[in-house]
Amino acid sequence: MVKNTTGGTGAKSLARKHQSSSNQRLRLPECELEQFACVTKMLGNGMCEIYTNSNVRLIGHIRNAFRGKNKRNNMITPQSIVLVGLHEWEKIPKNCNIMVIYDQNQIEQLKSIPSVKIDHVLNLQLSATTFQSSKKTQRDFDFVEEKEPEIAPQNVPAHPIDFEMTTENEVNIDDI
Repeated sequence: MVKNTTGGTGAKSLARKHQSSSNQRLRLPECELEQFACVTKMLGNGMCEIYTNSNVRLIGHIRNAFRGKNKRNNMITPQSIVLVGLHEWEKIPKNCNIMVIYDQNQIEQLKSIPSVKIDHVLNLQLSATTFQSSKKTQRDFDFVEEKEPEIAPQNVPAHPIDFEMTTENEVNIDDI
């Protein structure tokens, strides 16, 4: 039985007792339908926008290994480097499936392999991060000194106003 050490909703039900870290071997493309790509935008509904190494825009479908309880070990974020599998039945590729997500250590290993060309994907990753940082700087605020509205002096009578309250007929709540 798993111990609920962290607390919170669903912590015990989502916990895995003997889960090992995903130290799997580096997966390389095995055929021409498998390509390196960079995730540029998350679209929702298990889809994301992907640009391949040949600068082709595709819609990537996030399948079972990257959803639900398995998501914590395979987190897809914008600027992630992934290996995608194209659909062989499409003449003009529009859709693809995400097969592997590479972390930073695996990307460094890919750079050291001379037969693997991922330069364009790395440039996409860098340009997307600089685009987002420039997008954040455009949201700066310009503070302008606000002028307080001038309040015109009012003529207040010097003598106090007498206020009298006259008691009239009492209102019965039942009559209302």
